[in-house]
This record gives sequence, C-alpha cells and structure tokens, in this order.
Amino acid sequence: MRLFASVAAVVGVMVMCSAPYRADAAGKYDGSAPLLGAAMTVTECEADGTCQRRSAEKVNLPSLFRVDVKAMKVHNLEAEKGRESPIQGVGHANVKLVVNGADGERGWIVLIHEDTGTMSAVVSGDGEGFVIFGQCVLP
Repeated sequence: MRLFASVAAVVGVMVMCSAPYRADAAGKYDGSAPLLGAAMTVTECEADGTCQRRSAEKVNLPSLFRVDVKAMKVHNLEAEKGRESPIQGVGHANVKLVVNGADGERGWIVLIHEDTGTMSAVVSGDGEGFVIFGQCVLP
C-alpha cells in the first residue's frame, strides 16, 4: 500500500509539472509559500569517483518532500513519523532560491529556479555524495 501511495504521489507531481507553463506563475517559487518537491533522478558517487544511478529511497533520501522556508524545515512526505530536516540558510542568487542545511552526518543544498520550479540538489557525507534533479510545484 505504501509503495502504491508513493508511486501515486510521484505521478501526481509529474502530471502537475507537465501542465502548460503559466506566465502568472513566474517568480512564485521564491520560498514565500511552501513548495512540494519530487526527486526525479538521483546519482550516488563514492570518493573513488564511482557513480551510479539510484532511487532516493535506496540512499535514504526523500523522493517527495515539502520545502517550508517560513518554518525553516524540509519535510519528508513519505516518512512514517514525519521526518524533517532543519533549514540553516536561505538565499537568492540568479533567479534561484538557495536553501541549505544538515541532517545527521550529511550536509545538503537545494537550488530551485524561482520561475519554473526546476530543482537541483547535492547531499554529501563521509566518502559519498548525491546529485539530485527534480521539480517543485505549488500545492
């Protein structure tokens, strides 16, 4: 059942992302309202330079999450107990919302294009790193 819900949520985000671009949505992904995000591709790299494509779940990263700049938290929407990670910094650069923080032994940074909601992120830990690409939408 949980797998079905995860797949349904990813499909739902993908459908919302495939809707025609509206000019009045420009600049709406600036953090002034919470955003829903979906990690579409995850690449795991090890310190020796070996990289492999993985699913977010296999590397203990959320594939669906909510970025809430006002609350200074990123919420994992798939975690049973509502796992969240504190946002430690927020900035804006070149029409991108830049959010960063740390969780456990990993540090992370997320860039969200303020006009389109496209997202890229990196997560790093001891001897490992992850590059993530995805999409954010307004709920």
